[in-house]
Amino acid sequence: MSEITQSTIKQDNSVGFISKIHMRLSKSRLGDLLVKKGLISDDQLIVALKTQKLLSAPLGETLKQLGFISDTALKSTLVQQAIYRGMAFCLTAFIGFSSLSFAKSARAETFSSQSQQVQKAAISIPGMGSLNLKKDYRLFGSREARSTNLNAFTKFTGVIHRFNASLSANNSNWVSDIMRFRNLSEAQKIEQVNRYVNAVPYVEDAQTYGVSDYWATPAEFFARNAGDCEDFALAKYRALSMLGISKDDMRIVIVQDKIKNIPHAVLVVYSAEGPVILDNQSQVVSEARHVQRYKPIYSINEQAWWRHTS
Repeated sequence: MSEITQSTIKQDNSVGFISKIHMRLSKSRLGDLLVKKGLISDDQLIVALKTQKLLSAPLGETLKQLGFISDTALKSTLVQQAIYRGMAFCLTAFIGFSSLSFAKSARAETFSSQSQQVQKAAISIPGMGSLNLKKDYRLFGSREARSTNLNAFTKFTGVIHRFNASLSANNSNWVSDIMRFRNLSEAQKIEQVNRYVNAVPYVEDAQTYGVSDYWATPAEFFARNAGDCEDFALAKYRALSMLGISKDDMRIVIVQDKIKNIPHAVLVVYSAEGPVILDNQSQVVSEARHVQRYKPIYSINEQAWWRHTS
Protein backbone atom coordinates (compact mmCIF):
# COMPACT_ATOMS: atom_id res chain seq x y z
CA MET A 1 0.00 0.00 0.00
CA SER A 2 1.44 3.39 -1.02
CA GLU A 3 2.22 6.13 1.45
CA ILE A 4 -0.31 8.38 -0.27
CA THR A 5 -3.05 5.78 0.18
CA GLN A 6 -2.13 5.22 3.84
CA SER A 7 -2.16 8.97 4.43
CA THR A 8 -5.58 9.26 2.82
CA ILE A 9 -6.94 6.45 4.99
CA LYS A 10 -5.61 8.13 8.12
CA GLN A 11 -7.22 11.40 7.09
CA ASP A 12 -10.48 9.59 6.31
CA ASN A 13 -10.46 7.87 9.71
CA SER A 14 -9.61 11.10 11.53
CA VAL A 15 -12.30 13.16 9.87
CA GLY A 16 -14.76 10.27 10.09
CA PHE A 17 -14.25 10.04 13.85
CA ILE A 18 -14.66 13.79 14.23
CA SER A 19 -17.75 13.66 12.03
CA LYS A 20 -19.34 11.15 14.39
CA ILE A 21 -18.65 13.43 17.34
CA HIS A 22 -20.05 16.33 15.33
CA MET A 23 -23.24 14.40 14.56
CA ARG A 24 -23.76 13.64 18.24
CA LEU A 25 -23.19 17.25 19.25
CA SER A 26 -25.46 18.50 16.47
CA LYS A 27 -28.34 16.42 17.83
CA SER A 28 -28.85 18.92 20.63
CA ARG A 29 -32.59 19.37 20.40
CA LEU A 30 -34.01 20.37 23.76
CA GLY A 31 -36.52 17.54 23.96
CA ASP A 32 -33.90 14.87 23.18
CA LEU A 33 -31.54 16.28 25.80
CA LEU A 34 -34.26 16.32 28.47
CA VAL A 35 -35.22 12.71 27.74
CA LYS A 36 -31.55 11.63 27.73
CA LYS A 37 -31.02 13.29 31.12
CA GLY A 38 -34.09 11.53 32.49
CA LEU A 39 -35.87 14.82 33.24
CA ILE A 40 -38.90 13.93 31.11
CA SER A 41 -40.22 10.73 29.57
CA ASP A 42 -40.81 9.94 25.89
CA ASP A 43 -44.57 10.20 26.49
CA GLN A 44 -44.16 13.61 28.10
CA LEU A 45 -42.13 14.81 25.13
CA ILE A 46 -44.80 13.61 22.69
CA VAL A 47 -47.55 15.44 24.60
CA ALA A 48 -45.43 18.60 24.86
CA LEU A 49 -44.54 18.62 21.16
CA LYS A 50 -48.19 18.18 20.19
CA THR A 51 -49.20 20.98 22.55
CA GLN A 52 -46.36 23.21 21.31
CA LYS A 53 -47.46 22.72 17.71
CA LEU A 54 -51.01 23.73 18.53
CA LEU A 55 -50.02 26.74 20.62
CA SER A 56 -47.00 27.90 18.57
CA ALA A 57 -45.08 28.29 21.84
CA PRO A 58 -41.43 27.49 22.70
CA LEU A 59 -40.97 23.88 23.78
CA GLY A 60 -39.41 24.88 27.10
CA GLU A 61 -42.32 27.12 28.02
CA THR A 62 -44.80 24.43 26.94
CA LEU A 63 -43.07 21.86 29.18
CA LYS A 64 -43.26 24.24 32.12
CA GLN A 65 -46.91 25.06 31.47
CA LEU A 66 -47.75 21.34 31.42
CA GLY A 67 -45.90 20.93 34.71
CA PHE A 68 -43.44 18.43 33.23
CA ILE A 69 -40.24 20.25 34.26
CA SER A 70 -38.99 22.89 36.68
CA ASP A 71 -37.57 26.23 35.61
CA THR A 72 -34.19 25.33 37.11
CA ALA A 73 -33.90 22.03 35.23
CA LEU A 74 -34.96 23.73 31.99
CA LYS A 75 -32.35 26.50 32.30
CA SER A 76 -29.60 23.97 33.06
CA THR A 77 -30.45 21.97 29.95
CA LEU A 78 -30.62 25.09 27.78
CA VAL A 79 -27.07 25.95 28.88
CA GLN A 80 -25.94 22.44 27.96
CA GLN A 81 -27.69 22.78 24.59
CA ALA A 82 -25.85 26.04 23.88
CA ILE A 83 -22.49 24.42 24.71
CA TYR A 84 -23.18 21.46 22.42
CA ARG A 85 -24.18 23.72 19.55
CA GLY A 86 -21.06 25.84 19.98
CA MET A 87 -18.85 22.75 19.88
CA ALA A 88 -20.73 21.45 16.84
CA PHE A 89 -20.13 24.73 15.03
CA CYS A 90 -16.36 24.57 15.68
CA LEU A 91 -16.20 20.98 14.47
CA THR A 92 -18.17 21.89 11.36
CA ALA A 93 -15.48 24.38 10.40
CA PHE A 94 -12.71 21.88 11.12
CA ILE A 95 -14.35 19.11 9.10
CA GLY A 96 -14.91 21.44 6.17
CA PHE A 97 -11.26 22.50 6.14
CA SER A 98 -9.89 18.96 6.51
CA SER A 99 -12.14 17.56 3.80
CA LEU A 100 -10.70 19.84 1.13
CA SER A 101 -7.34 17.99 0.99
CA PHE A 102 -8.74 14.67 -0.13
CA ALA A 103 -12.37 15.21 -1.16
CA LYS A 104 -11.93 14.02 -4.74
CA SER A 105 -10.10 10.77 -3.96
CA ALA A 106 -12.42 9.80 -1.09
CA ARG A 107 -15.73 10.82 -2.65
CA ALA A 108 -16.80 7.48 -4.10
CA GLU A 109 -15.71 5.41 -1.10
CA THR A 110 -17.24 7.82 1.37
CA PHE A 111 -20.56 7.84 -0.47
CA SER A 112 -20.68 4.04 -0.44
CA SER A 113 -19.78 3.85 3.23
CA GLN A 114 -22.31 6.46 4.25
CA SER A 115 -25.04 4.72 2.24
CA GLN A 116 -24.38 1.49 4.13
CA GLN A 117 -24.43 3.32 7.46
CA VAL A 118 -27.74 4.95 6.61
CA GLN A 119 -29.26 1.59 5.69
CA LYS A 120 -28.04 0.03 8.93
CA ALA A 121 -29.26 2.97 10.99
CA ALA A 122 -32.72 3.07 9.41
CA ILE A 123 -35.45 2.35 11.92
CA SER A 124 -39.19 1.99 11.68
CA ILE A 125 -41.34 4.45 13.57
CA PRO A 126 -43.42 2.60 16.13
CA GLY A 127 -47.17 2.76 15.79
CA MET A 128 -49.67 3.73 18.42
CA GLY A 129 -50.03 0.16 19.60
CA SER A 130 -53.28 -1.35 20.77
CA LEU A 131 -56.05 1.13 21.40
CA ASN A 132 -57.94 1.41 24.65
CA LEU A 133 -61.15 3.07 23.59
CA LYS A 134 -63.48 3.48 26.55
CA LYS A 135 -66.86 2.09 25.59
CA ASP A 136 -65.64 1.88 21.99
CA TYR A 137 -66.05 5.63 21.54
CA ARG A 138 -63.41 7.76 19.79
CA LEU A 139 -63.49 11.06 21.65
CA PHE A 140 -63.76 13.87 19.06
CA GLY A 141 -62.83 11.26 16.45
CA SER A 142 -59.37 10.66 17.92
CA ARG A 143 -57.39 7.52 18.67
CA GLU A 144 -56.30 6.98 22.27
CA ALA A 145 -53.21 5.53 23.92
CA ARG A 146 -53.68 4.90 27.65
CA SER A 147 -51.12 5.09 30.46
CA THR A 148 -51.53 4.77 34.24
CA ASN A 149 -48.32 6.70 34.95
CA LEU A 150 -49.45 10.12 36.17
CA ASN A 151 -46.06 11.28 37.43
CA ALA A 152 -45.74 13.85 34.66
CA PHE A 153 -49.01 15.61 35.48
CA THR A 154 -47.95 17.37 38.65
CA LYS A 155 -50.53 20.15 38.41
CA PHE A 156 -53.41 17.70 38.15
CA THR A 157 -52.15 15.33 40.85
CA GLY A 158 -51.23 18.33 43.00
CA VAL A 159 -54.71 19.81 42.93
CA ILE A 160 -56.25 16.40 43.67
CA HIS A 161 -53.89 15.98 46.64
CA ARG A 162 -54.72 19.47 47.95
CA PHE A 163 -58.42 18.77 47.68
CA ASN A 164 -58.17 15.39 49.44
CA ALA A 165 -56.13 17.01 52.21
CA SER A 166 -58.95 19.49 52.85
CA LEU A 167 -61.91 17.09 52.85
CA SER A 168 -62.72 18.12 56.42
CA ALA A 169 -64.04 21.38 54.99
CA ASN A 170 -67.13 19.64 53.65
CA ASN A 171 -69.37 22.14 55.40
CA SER A 172 -68.62 24.67 52.67
CA ASN A 173 -71.61 26.28 51.03
CA TRP A 174 -70.77 24.84 47.62
CA VAL A 175 -70.73 21.30 49.03
CA SER A 176 -74.15 21.80 50.60
CA ASP A 177 -75.46 23.22 47.33
CA ILE A 178 -74.11 20.29 45.32
CA MET A 179 -75.51 17.67 47.68
CA ARG A 180 -79.01 18.99 46.99
CA PHE A 181 -78.77 17.13 43.68
CA ARG A 182 -77.91 13.71 45.16
CA ASN A 183 -81.39 12.20 44.63
CA LEU A 184 -81.69 13.25 41.00
CA SER A 185 -81.14 10.97 38.01
CA GLU A 186 -77.69 10.78 36.44
CA ALA A 187 -78.67 13.03 33.55
CA GLN A 188 -80.22 15.57 35.93
CA LYS A 189 -77.12 15.58 38.15
CA ILE A 190 -74.96 16.34 35.13
CA GLU A 191 -77.25 19.15 33.97
CA GLN A 192 -77.53 20.73 37.41
CA VAL A 193 -73.80 20.58 38.18
CA ASN A 194 -72.92 22.07 34.80
CA ARG A 195 -75.35 24.95 35.33
CA TYR A 196 -74.27 25.53 38.95
CA VAL A 197 -70.52 25.64 38.21
CA ASN A 198 -70.94 27.73 35.06
CA ALA A 199 -72.54 30.48 37.15
CA VAL A 200 -69.04 31.37 38.42
CA PRO A 201 -67.38 34.16 36.36
CA TYR A 202 -64.54 33.20 34.04
CA VAL A 203 -61.32 35.00 35.09
CA GLU A 204 -57.75 34.32 33.93
CA ASP A 205 -55.29 32.90 36.49
CA ALA A 206 -52.97 35.87 36.08
CA GLN A 207 -55.68 38.15 37.44
CA THR A 208 -56.88 35.78 40.17
CA TYR A 209 -53.63 34.23 41.41
CA GLY A 210 -50.90 36.36 39.85
CA VAL A 211 -49.47 33.45 37.83
CA SER A 212 -50.07 32.35 34.25
CA ASP A 213 -51.39 28.87 35.08
CA TYR A 214 -52.81 27.69 38.41
CA TRP A 215 -55.03 24.65 38.91
CA ALA A 216 -57.42 25.58 41.70
CA THR A 217 -59.28 23.22 43.99
CA PRO A 218 -63.08 23.50 43.93
CA ALA A 219 -62.88 25.17 47.36
CA GLU A 220 -60.53 27.84 45.99
CA PHE A 221 -62.61 28.20 42.85
CA PHE A 222 -65.87 28.83 44.71
CA ALA A 223 -64.27 30.89 47.50
CA ARG A 224 -62.78 33.33 44.98
CA ASN A 225 -65.84 33.10 42.73
CA ALA A 226 -63.49 33.03 39.75
CA GLY A 227 -61.59 30.56 37.61
CA ASP A 228 -60.45 29.59 34.15
CA CYS A 229 -61.39 26.59 32.02
CA GLU A 230 -59.55 23.81 33.89
CA ASP A 231 -60.94 25.11 37.20
CA PHE A 232 -64.49 24.74 35.84
CA ALA A 233 -63.71 21.21 34.61
CA LEU A 234 -62.11 20.20 37.94
CA ALA A 235 -65.02 21.59 39.96
CA LYS A 236 -67.52 19.62 37.85
CA TYR A 237 -65.38 16.48 38.07
CA ARG A 238 -65.26 16.68 41.86
CA ALA A 239 -68.91 17.66 42.27
CA LEU A 240 -70.17 14.77 40.15
CA SER A 241 -67.93 12.28 41.96
CA MET A 242 -69.44 13.50 45.26
CA LEU A 243 -72.87 12.77 43.74
CA GLY A 244 -71.92 9.16 43.03
CA ILE A 245 -70.73 9.25 39.42
CA SER A 246 -67.65 7.08 39.07
CA LYS A 247 -64.36 8.90 38.52
CA ASP A 248 -63.53 6.18 36.00
CA ASP A 249 -66.47 7.44 33.91
CA MET A 250 -65.12 11.00 33.74
CA ARG A 251 -62.10 12.69 32.21
CA ILE A 252 -60.79 16.23 32.07
CA VAL A 253 -59.85 16.79 28.43
CA ILE A 254 -57.27 19.33 27.29
CA VAL A 255 -58.23 20.38 23.77
CA GLN A 256 -57.43 22.91 21.09
CA ASP A 257 -60.42 25.12 20.35
CA LYS A 258 -60.37 25.20 16.55
CA ILE A 259 -62.68 28.23 16.42
CA LYS A 260 -60.83 30.48 18.88
CA ASN A 261 -57.44 28.82 18.19
CA ILE A 262 -56.62 28.56 21.89
CA PRO A 263 -56.10 25.70 24.37
CA HIS A 264 -59.13 24.81 26.46
CA ALA A 265 -60.31 22.28 29.04
CA VAL A 266 -63.66 20.51 29.27
CA LEU A 267 -65.11 17.59 31.22
CA VAL A 268 -66.37 14.48 29.45
CA VAL A 269 -68.75 12.16 31.29
CA TYR A 270 -69.36 8.68 29.88
CA SER A 271 -73.00 8.56 30.93
CA ALA A 272 -75.53 5.79 30.48
CA GLU A 273 -76.75 7.64 27.38
CA GLY A 274 -73.25 8.01 25.93
CA PRO A 275 -70.41 10.51 26.40
CA VAL A 276 -71.42 14.11 27.06
CA ILE A 277 -69.37 17.31 27.25
CA LEU A 278 -69.59 19.80 30.13
CA ASP A 279 -68.10 23.07 28.94
CA ASN A 280 -67.87 26.46 30.65
CA GLN A 281 -68.39 28.00 27.19
CA SER A 282 -71.85 26.45 26.96
CA GLN A 283 -74.77 26.28 29.36
CA VAL A 284 -76.01 23.18 27.55
CA VAL A 285 -74.61 19.71 28.16
CA SER A 286 -73.88 18.37 24.67
CA GLU A 287 -73.48 14.87 23.32
CA ALA A 288 -69.82 14.48 22.42
CA ARG A 289 -70.65 13.25 18.91
CA HIS A 290 -72.22 16.62 18.12
CA VAL A 291 -69.22 18.70 19.27
CA GLN A 292 -66.92 19.47 16.33
CA ARG A 293 -64.94 22.51 17.48
CA TYR A 294 -62.36 20.71 19.64
CA LYS A 295 -59.22 18.74 18.85
CA PRO A 296 -58.13 16.69 21.90
CA ILE A 297 -54.52 16.73 23.08
CA TYR A 298 -54.77 14.56 26.18
CA SER A 299 -57.38 13.53 28.75
CA ILE A 300 -56.93 12.53 32.37
CA ASN A 301 -58.61 11.30 35.54
CA GLU A 302 -57.28 9.91 38.80
CA GLN A 303 -56.72 6.44 37.35
CA ALA A 304 -54.97 7.15 34.03
CA TRP A 305 -54.29 9.56 31.19
CA TRP A 306 -54.82 9.19 27.45
CA ARG A 307 -52.79 10.60 24.56
CA HIS A 308 -55.00 11.49 21.59
CA THR A 309 -54.01 11.32 17.94
CA SER A 310 -55.93 11.87 14.72
